Amino acid sequence: MAEIICPVCGELLTATNRTYKCKNNHCFDMAKEGYVNLLTGKHKPGSEMGDNRDMALNRREFLCEGYFDALVHGIIELIKEQALPRPVIADICCGEGYYGDRIKNEIECDVFGFDLSKEMVRLASKRKNGITYFVGNLSHIPVRDSSVDIALHLFAPFHEKEFSRIIKDNGYIISVVAGENHLFELKELLYDTPYKNDEKPPETANLTLLEKRKITARVHLKSNKDIMALFKMTPYYYHTKDEDKAKLTDINGMDITTEFVLFVYSK
Repeated sequence: MAEIICPVCGELLTATNRTYKCKNNHCFDMAKEGYVNLLTGKHKPGSEMGDNRDMALNRREFLCEGYFDALVHGIIELIKEQALPRPVIADICCGEGYYGDRIKNEIECDVFGFDLSKEMVRLASKRKNGITYFVGNLSHIPVRDSSVDIALHLFAPFHEKEFSRIIKDNGYIISVVAGENHLFELKELLYDTPYKNDEKPPETANLTLLEKRKITARVHLKSNKDIMALFKMTPYYYHTKDEDKAKLTDINGMDITTEFVLFVYSK
């Protein structure tokens, strides 16, 4: 199991009833959904950080349609290839828990996830799949040093120091970025001069890149709701003019390319 540490003093947290407590008596209560908020200071419990409830629900509904199944299968295949006995897997910036849930259903493993968004973690915890979820900060992952076999990092900032700290000496980091053609058809609709993604691996000075693997699939988005949900999951949504966003209003289905690049790192 994952060894969760106190965000205040760094000592091991032990779960008793519905409270996580360290030997220095720092206590963190479990919410009714089953997650624990480990944010402190300016990110104190109760503050709203990260994606909101609507974003979390839209993401869940979209992913549950299976549009990113090629990515899920690719991640599961990579984990199986490592041939680790009951690995401890950290789902970094876990969102609403889709990927961790699929992994746990396919592989005998222990999974824990965390995200800055309380709404994402709340929704993930409702899956009731035996995964432990925390609200936590990427720059201070609440996990003991060298206690994780595989860290899963999808579409989030790459915090090399923390990732290196939490994985075991024989552990791995699986990092996923968008491939050059990912959602290119969507860009063609929105922009006069669409561009391809650069596929750059995360920059790292201390980790070793072992493998790069690309996964490409064509999917059919079945409704305008799904098209808009996908658009809102991308950074493009926040940098697109309203008049360009309006170009998607009357589109009720489209074929689109999903493309992902998986990088495998070790210490």
